[in-house]
Amino acid sequence: MKNKLPLFAAVIMAIVAILAIRSYVKRVEAEARAKLEGRPVVAAKTDIKAGTEIEVDLVAPKEVPPAFIPPQAIQGSMELKQIVGRKTRVPLRAGQIILWSDLESERHGGLSTLIPEGEGAFTVNIGQGISSSLIQPNDHIDIIASFAIPKGSAPAGGSTASWRQASDMVNVVLLQNVTVLAIGNTMGGPVQSPEEKGGSGPMTLSVTLPEAQLLMFAVQHGELGAMLRKEGAVKTLPREQLPRVTFEAIEKIIGDLDQSRDKRLTQP
Repeated sequence: MKNKLPLFAAVIMAIVAILAIRSYVKRVEAEARAKLEGRPVVAAKTDIKAGTEIEVDLVAPKEVPPAFIPPQAIQGSMELKQIVGRKTRVPLRAGQIILWSDLESERHGGLSTLIPEGEGAFTVNIGQGISSSLIQPNDHIDIIASFAIPKGSAPAGGSTASWRQASDMVNVVLLQNVTVLAIGNTMGGPVQSPEEKGGSGPMTLSVTLPEAQLLMFAVQHGELGAMLRKEGAVKTLPREQLPRVTFEAIEKIIGDLDQSRDKRLTQP
């Protein structure tokens, strides 16, 4: 009997391990299903021409996972009632999610109605990276900032302290997956060409109040750049995967990037 005890113990441990694995797999599957569960948004039921007055039979609900719902999407029966009778500003394809910016704005409250719950609009001039003339409202960008590191607590000669006076530079990823609400005064549809609007316009972004503080500080003490995300890309990287680029660390960073990128592919 004593010789069988270790065997019994091993069997019991195996059963417990199997049950634990099954429980974990079920929990992961439930979490995955929850992320994929859609919320109803208003979509075009058929192709709709620009200038068409919205009627109930022209639209239909569409289930979309929350992570892929645009900030300007029309959601719920209350918002559906608000667009009935409104005219489309641009043509819509069958199945396309209808945005507030797709409709003529005479009866709409303006930019404030396009801002997601819990966020606000903040306008900045971004001079590096992607040109604002290539960005459209509702695109998503990552924001990069470069700062000059201050060399001392007080400037020589009693002049006003400024990070720009220092020579040691640091480059960091400031914010990821930021929604663009407007380019210049354009709140939807394709942006104007540089000739039509007199150059690249400022970007109005949808951010939280702490993020607006961070942008304000960055604008005052550094320089901003933006990288345009592929349509539908919402993933953000952990902070530890985003290196601080400095003169001292740049060679190591270049080596790490060489090892992590074997090839580059672009879609036609």
